[in-house]
Amino acid sequence: MQANNIEKSYISCSSPGTNLYANDTAANILLTREMNNFTADLKREYPDKFGFFASLPLPDIDAALEEIDRAYDELNADGFVFMSNHWGLYHGDPALAPVYEKINERNGIIFIHPTNPCPRMAPTDVRGTELLGYVAPLDHVFQAPILEFIFDAARTVADLILSGTVRDYASVKWIIPHCGGVLPAVFERFLRTSALLGGKATSDRPAIPYNLQNATELLQGQFWFDLAGFAMSSQIFSMARFWGADKFVYGSDFAFTPLPAAVGLTGEMNETLPELFNETEISWMFRGNAIGLLGE
Repeated sequence: MQANNIEKSYISCSSPGTNLYANDTAANILLTREMNNFTADLKREYPDKFGFFASLPLPDIDAALEEIDRAYDELNADGFVFMSNHWGLYHGDPALAPVYEKINERNGIIFIHPTNPCPRMAPTDVRGTELLGYVAPLDHVFQAPILEFIFDAARTVADLILSGTVRDYASVKWIIPHCGGVLPAVFERFLRTSALLGGKATSDRPAIPYNLQNATELLQGQFWFDLAGFAMSSQIFSMARFWGADKFVYGSDFAFTPLPAAVGLTGEMNETLPELFNETEISWMFRGNAIGLLGE
């Protein structure tokens, strides 16, 4: 951190999260608690250097509600990390309402990290590589971050918007990684197509119609996007059509992105961002926006 001029890091558990054990809720809850204890201890020991987003044992709603209280009241968590879905439970699902209500009451932050897509019809008694056979048709060809992660991140943002979840929990703030994944390419398209076609008659919830203007304004109030990954090509230019410099925060993806690659990507940011933003705005993106969102 010191060598790369990083003043403070906010850490979290990446994909696949802490719900790893098939049909063993107790083991998943224990692993979640141990992960949160570890990150809380790091923050406690180095409060000026580290913050953390607590994990939750989703899709177990009751256990997640208990861990939210513990994370806030005992561990001093800065927010929560959600996978882009939790074994097929996507973030617009009404089942998550109690979780959102509790986080909304605390004016909380949810950081979403992508994971493999997971349909509801996937068997509940398989995990890991066996499950990928049901959900990722090109898993035998490509590693998940190449395609699946960036698609699932955009999928869950679309679900959050069209389900009315963002609107209904207006005090929740969201951080979306990787400059939104494929979101800038599909944002206007899914909004206009949804308004044209509406929801499915078989759905257990309505699709909320949005146009480009009111959806952009909705996200302007509650969403931030990190710059981790290869965001400095077409992504950042497309995102800048919709949102200004105040909506972006630095992200590294370290340690899954090895240190030399993370340093190289930061160099790409230093080269590319001046094409779109002035020096003050770039300072916000690297530091000021995160302080405004998370505090000193």
